[in-house]
Amino acid sequence: MIKAIVYESNAGHTKHYAELLSGETGLQACELKNAGKVLSKGDEVIFMGWLMAGSVKGFGKAAGKYAVKAVCTVGMANPSEKFAEETVNRYKIKDAKVFYLKGGYDINKLHGIYRIMMNTMAKNVTASIEKKAEKTPEDLASLDLFKNGGDYVCKENLADVVKWYNSVKS
Repeated sequence: MIKAIVYESNAGHTKHYAELLSGETGLQACELKNAGKVLSKGDEVIFMGWLMAGSVKGFGKAAGKYAVKAVCTVGMANPSEKFAEETVNRYKIKDAKVFYLKGGYDINKLHGIYRIMMNTMAKNVTASIEKKAEKTPEDLASLDLFKNGGDYVCKENLADVVKWYNSVKS
């Protein structure tokens, strides 16, 4: 039986999703660093982590402590099966359902080295796109996101996760 939602967040988008999912499922949402206060090793959880260069932050630590039954990755791109497949392959996930959720981007909410890294990446990507003679709709969306920020977290984006949870809860 799934006991909680465990999450790792940097800019707050993943935390917001964890809180929304908690409201939809009745499961407690716990930040990974504090989850050991309410969970025991091996407890079944839904893990939510933010994406950085294809890596799901906190997943390795969570998978080492808990029985992760679902992984929800939170990134800046539009949802695609590609992201879920990449996560399954990268972490060799066999016994958990994987979901991708669009979070958002706000350079002012990032912390530490991640802020420096994303600021540099945003400048490079923006410059590269602006040089293009013809820009795709994805290019324009990326420019807008990096220039103006954006927050795409909403309860509706969790519909597939909630549907899955309702199908497996006992």
